[in-house]
Amino acid sequence: MFFLLLINNWLCFLVFMLLFYPFFFFLSFDLSFLSKNLYICLDNFSFSLIILTFWIIFLSIFSSIYLMNDFYFSYFLMVFWMLMIFLFLFFVISNFFFFFFFFESTLFPTFFLILGWGNNYERMFSGFYLFFYTLFSSMPMLVSILYILNLNSSGLFIYMDLSFGCSKLVYFFLIVSFLVKMPMFLVHSWLPKAHVEAPVSGSMILAGILLKMGGYGIFRLSYLFKYFFSLSLVWIYISIWGGLVSSFVCLRQIDLKSLIAFSSVAHMSLVIIGLLIFFDLGVYGSLMLMFSHGLCSSGMFYLANVVYMRSGTRSLFLNKGLMSIFPSLSLWWFLLCSFNMAAPPSLNLISEIFLFSSVVSWSYALVFILMFFSFIGGAYNLFLFTFLNHGKIFSGLNFYNPCYIQEYYILFLHLFPILLMFLGLEMFY
Repeated sequence: MFFLLLINNWLCFLVFMLLFYPFFFFLSFDLSFLSKNLYICLDNFSFSLIILTFWIIFLSIFSSIYLMNDFYFSYFLMVFWMLMIFLFLFFVISNFFFFFFFFESTLFPTFFLILGWGNNYERMFSGFYLFFYTLFSSMPMLVSILYILNLNSSGLFIYMDLSFGCSKLVYFFLIVSFLVKMPMFLVHSWLPKAHVEAPVSGSMILAGILLKMGGYGIFRLSYLFKYFFSLSLVWIYISIWGGLVSSFVCLRQIDLKSLIAFSSVAHMSLVIIGLLIFFDLGVYGSLMLMFSHGLCSSGMFYLANVVYMRSGTRSLFLNKGLMSIFPSLSLWWFLLCSFNMAAPPSLNLISEIFLFSSVVSWSYALVFILMFFSFIGGAYNLFLFTFLNHGKIFSGLNFYNPCYIQEYYILFLHLFPILLMFLGLEMFY
C-alpha cells in the first residue's frame, strides 16, 4: 500500500527521497561493511555519483509538477522510480554481469520518457536513435563480459585478474560501449536528437546522470584498460579533436537545447581524456567535472525550458531581449553560463585546472590546444548569453507569464551545490 502511494503521489515520492538522502552521508568508507562487501562496491567515485543521482532525480520530478493533473502522471513517477533504482544499483554493484545489466536497464525508462512525454512528432525517431545506438554498442560488450567471466571463474571485480588472456578485441568491445554512452565525438549524434525531443525532466536526467555512466564504467574497469594504453591513445586524440569541433559546432547552433547538448559533448571529451591517461589528478578532475557538469548542464536545460514555456520556441533568433522582460532570469543565465565556462568560484574551474594539469604533465605539446579549447568554451557561452538576453524583443512573441518562485528555487538548488563543493573538495579525494 505504501509503495502504491509513493508511485501515485509525487509529494510522497519527494519526501521519501529527502528522508533517504542523508543516509549516504553517514557511511564510512573505512569501517562500514558496505565498503568491504563482496557484492557492493562503494568508494568516493560511486558515492559522489549516487548523491548526484538522487539530487538530479529530485529536481527533475520537482520541475515536472505541471504534469500532475495528467492522467498518466502515475506512470511518469513509476518511470522515475525504475530509473532511480537502476542507477543506484549500477553505481554500487560489484558483479560484472549485473554491472552490465543495470547499465542497459536504464535505457528503457529513458526511452519511455522520451516516447511518452516528448515534445514533437519526431520523438519516436529520436527514441529509436538512442535505443539502437546504445544497444548495438553494448551487445559486443556482453560477449566480452561472458568471455571474461569464463576466464576468471568469478564475476566480482575484486577477484578478477585481467592481465592475461584479454585480447585487444575484448578491450575494444568493452570500451566502445562506454564511449558511446559518454558520448565521444563521432558517436555522439544520438545525444542532440534525444535532448531536443525529450521533456525537461528527460533532458535533466540525460545530461545530469546518464552521460556519467560511461565515465564511471571506464573508471571501474581502468585496471583492465591500463594494459592497453597504446590503444587508448586513439580515443584520447579523437576526444581532443572532437572537443574542439564540438565547441565550434556550439557557435553555429540556433536551438537552445542543441547548443547545450553539444557543450556536453565538449565537456565529456575532457572527462574521457582525464580518465584514459590514468593519472590520479586526471581521475579526480574527471569526477569533479562530471559532478559539476551534471548540475550545471541540468540547470541550463531547465532554464531553456523556462524560456520555451513562455515563448513557445527554442530559437536563439526569436528569444532575444530577455533582459528587458525578465531581468532576474537573465541573472540566472549569466551565472549558469559563467559556471559552464569554468569561471570562479565554481567546481568547474577546479575540475578543469586538475584536468588541464594532468594532460599537460602527460604531453606538454597539448598545452596550446587546451588553451584554445578553454577560449572557445568561453566564446560559445558568451554567445549564448548575449544572443538570448540582449537586443530587441521579437514583436511576434507575447511574454505574459511571470516567473514563479518554484522556478527560481529549482535553479538555486542546481547552482548552490556547485558553489558549496568549491569549498569542500575533500569529498572527491
